[in-house]
Amino acid sequence: MQPKGFEEAHVAYDASQPNALVGQVRRFGPHGPAYEVLGVNLTQTASILVVGSGEHLDYPVSALLDDPIAETVP
Repeated sequence: MQPKGFEEAHVAYDASQPNALVGQVRRFGPHGPAYEVLGVNLTQTASILVVGSGEHLDYPVSALLDDPIAETVP
């Protein structure tokens, strides 16, 4: 049996609670690199950290919500 990674409930995004996204680990698309959400800005962008490269980026919240939650890292 394959060991499971971490799991997180899939819930609808509540725009009044943007910090609920902080700490989530998602992927750029179904097979892309994993990234961690570090914060959400008033401009509806999120500060993210790409796990493999250590790169910090600002990423639109709308795009983040389309990305799947990572089941394993890396």
